[in-house]
Amino acid sequence: MTRGPSIDNMPHIGKPPIGMTSMTFWNCTVEEALPQIAEMGYDAVEIWAEHLWRDDLNPSSVACSLETHGLRRTVHCPIMDLNITSPNAGIREESVRQNIQAITLAHELSAELVTVHPGALFSKHDSLDTYWEWQLEAFERFVAEALRLGVRLAVENMDVQSKKEVVKTAQDIRRITDHFAPGELGFILDTAHLGTLELNLRLIAQIDEIAHVHVSDAEVMPSGQVRTHLPLGEGRLDFKRLLEALLPRLTGILQFETFIPPGNPDKVLAQKEYLEQTLLELEGNTNGNTR
Repeated sequence: MTRGPSIDNMPHIGKPPIGMTSMTFWNCTVEEALPQIAEMGYDAVEIWAEHLWRDDLNPSSVACSLETHGLRRTVHCPIMDLNITSPNAGIREESVRQNIQAITLAHELSAELVTVHPGALFSKHDSLDTYWEWQLEAFERFVAEALRLGVRLAVENMDVQSKKEVVKTAQDIRRITDHFAPGELGFILDTAHLGTLELNLRLIAQIDEIAHVHVSDAEVMPSGQVRTHLPLGEGRLDFKRLLEALLPRLTGILQFETFIPPGNPDKVLAQKEYLEQTLLELEGNTNGNTR
């Protein structure tokens, strides 16, 4: 996190790859989703471990399908009813076990990266010292397994409006990543989790390298509540300004993590077109400023 980009993970020159989450296609299997994602012209897919496991798919078969459709791939860790810092020891251990299983899945799929969520508090009365002890113990196990299998691992910033989430700022992220040697654990930016452009720009400015981005819109309501994971254009984030700050630090994929109800292929395609248009406008502004 404090290091500069490595030779193998340099920031993008030109348009970065654009991916779609498999969860948008939750109403079908991962294998059924892949040709649809490829046909829409997406470069990559983020496969949620629980989506693939739900249908008991063979990772080797999915890996072959990914190759057939020419899709780059990442894996999202399991999150349903899990918490790697749960005060319930059984839940905590099962959460760690399933995350390690997702790292194995990423290896089987030849995925570029695994997204890992940090733990959360159970209540406001939880000990933060104990929370951080369990957090780092879990990540030590994740990083050890990722290094053994040659899988790249990265941790994501959590929702700023949640009182039970702890890892929200660059300082929180570094408390995890700096526990490891440079390059062993990267950072994934989730734009919606930060809620506003200001918070996004602040965090981006404090991180040297961003391994991956979960792209979605957000809107702060008059009540103060934040609507998250909206399709681009349905919230208040200025993606031209956000991408302008982000792209010089990005080494991976712009991965959509928007909520789009099943059965809306036109909307799934429109999201890619919206982002591509924003990137084109940004490129035009950059070229104009260099003349």
